[in-house]
Amino acid sequence: MTAMVIFSGMMGWSQAVQPCGQSGLLDTYFSQHPEDRVLRDEAARFLDERTQLIGQERGGGMTVYTIPVVFHVVHNYGTENISDDQILDGLAILNRDFRRQNSDTVVVVDAFDQLVADVGIEFKLATKDPDGNCTSGITRTVSDLTTVGDQGVKDLIMWPRNRYLNIWVVQNANGAAGYSNLPPNVAGNWGATTDGIVVRSDYVGSIGTSNVQRSRTLTHESGHWLNLMHTWGDSNEPALATNCDIDDGVDDTPLTIGWTTCNLNGATCGSALDNVQNYMEYSYCSRMFTLGQADRMRAAITSSVAQRNQLITASNLALTGVTNPALCVADFEVDRTVICVGDSIVFNDNSYNYPTTWTWDFGDGETLTGVDPLVHKNPVHYYNTPGTYNVTLTVSNTTGSLTKVKNSLIRVFAAPGQIQTLTEGFETWPNNDMWAVYNQNGDVGYTMTNTTSASGDQCLRLLNGNTDIIDGRDELISIPFDFSGQDSIIISYKWAFAQKSTNTNDRFRISGSADCGNNWALLKIHQGVSNLPTAPDNDGNFIPTADQWSSNTVVLTNLSYMSENFQVKFEFVGKGGNHFYLDDINIFTPGVTAVGTITPTTQVFLYPNPSEDEMQMQLELWQQGQYDIEMWDATGRKVWNNHVMFSAGEHRVSLPQQPSGLYMITLKSEKETIVKRAIFK
Repeated sequence: MTAMVIFSGMMGWSQAVQPCGQSGLLDTYFSQHPEDRVLRDEAARFLDERTQLIGQERGGGMTVYTIPVVFHVVHNYGTENISDDQILDGLAILNRDFRRQNSDTVVVVDAFDQLVADVGIEFKLATKDPDGNCTSGITRTVSDLTTVGDQGVKDLIMWPRNRYLNIWVVQNANGAAGYSNLPPNVAGNWGATTDGIVVRSDYVGSIGTSNVQRSRTLTHESGHWLNLMHTWGDSNEPALATNCDIDDGVDDTPLTIGWTTCNLNGATCGSALDNVQNYMEYSYCSRMFTLGQADRMRAAITSSVAQRNQLITASNLALTGVTNPALCVADFEVDRTVICVGDSIVFNDNSYNYPTTWTWDFGDGETLTGVDPLVHKNPVHYYNTPGTYNVTLTVSNTTGSLTKVKNSLIRVFAAPGQIQTLTEGFETWPNNDMWAVYNQNGDVGYTMTNTTSASGDQCLRLLNGNTDIIDGRDELISIPFDFSGQDSIIISYKWAFAQKSTNTNDRFRISGSADCGNNWALLKIHQGVSNLPTAPDNDGNFIPTADQWSSNTVVLTNLSYMSENFQVKFEFVGKGGNHFYLDDINIFTPGVTAVGTITPTTQVFLYPNPSEDEMQMQLELWQQGQYDIEMWDATGRKVWNNHVMFSAGEHRVSLPQQPSGLYMITLKSEKETIVKRAIFK
């Protein structure tokens, strides 16, 4: 039977364990192909006999077997697209558990203390794909099948099972935390397409979207993949009295009904204490495999059943790059790209596989070379001269060396700020004297276009609709301003954007820094369907018409911003939407006449609209004053009003729930009246 497990949140295994979804498929297959059922039973008997031989040979020097692994992250741009670090953490926990290097073995109960096993099996990421190309051992595939996590995700991408252990990371593992197949169940050629492990993304490792309580899922499922049943036998349902009649094929794991809690004193099938701390239990206190389980797993990995023994051969370890991994990629990232004179930047090496020497050229005449990872892998460098700098990293190991160059990566501004007004219509671009541009993914980034504009002949364009890169970040960062001694700062801009569908959540953020980019504070965000689109959804290449531009004004009155090194950052984060356009940026103080500025206006947003409950009114005010807020029904009757003194900046007002119908909301001041439509359901 295919083994499936499911967890319950933070506390451990669920008591409502679902039966395996693939078991029915297997039964159906065997009913149609009884000859394969016979082969399955023969493979199981063969593995049982081999296990007995392995047990007789226990002792002496133990051969450690290495299994090449590939993680296939199947995602739809959600939290299931977990980080490499989380995967590496999960792999590290898996290896500690299999080699008895987990520190929690010290709390194994006395009855099983002498049975805790070093299985002698290790799992390592492949560094070569099936075609011999470089890989990190982690692939990423975009598909909505991640929400199902059944056989379909395996059909999307699968590397040969006789060369790799395939592990699919998904949002939903067919209703479970994870599932896998015992070797006899996939022994024939028909089983080659179903072999491997499927695991929920939030049950990988102990960091990121997972936690410590969930971190043993991969250990449990790898046990199944290596021919271990649950401690209560070949069933997915613990806590059944009939489980006392089922053996798991391991001599030193006592008969048990199975546990979903951590009762260390349980003896459910007689006088023998249950091995509740076993990784093949559903308890939340897993600590160990037994010696007998280790024998069973080592028998499986050295057997031809399901081609497991082909994984551990010297030729396959070399073919998959597990031994003597080739240096494939030189790459690095930085914590920021724009600083002022005297500030530092942290450089992080992202090269693979396994460089042993690093040489950095920071572009300002300074270099750093060495072999100490603590010093040379991720260095910190200070820039003391204004300018724009290229950065070069060369990495090497015994297989060779590779070099990565990033041109014009670092922009160092003079400090303190030298200007007090900026008016940017993008009629000439690039304007390197006033702006620094950062493109996270190294694609096209911001470019100038004359196909449209809010004013003048040109604007800035981001070809967001032509890329499949999700969460790519493009930044436009201003030169520092000297606003010390001022009372307020005005930032105005115009933009145009259309979604491809209402399912995307692209974001346009405006941030400010009072200390030359060391710390940033969010000033305004436009996102998703709420306040980012300026035009209807567009499946093609969006080019805004004259009436498809929006404008906004941000007024800062917090004195902490009135520094000699104030900067503004315009940041766009792509989420699968369409092209983005930016024009007519102005940064100034009251009393300064900036050519082409937007006259500051009040911005009013209602959400949710329509509403079944209370509705929120968001106000963005460019100046303080007295404001009247009134609500009128469809008959012209005023049903609610409020009189408030507001300061400049952002405010939220709760509008009372009303009977179903259309209402008009008015905001009145001495200078303007704004009317909004509101619908209550």
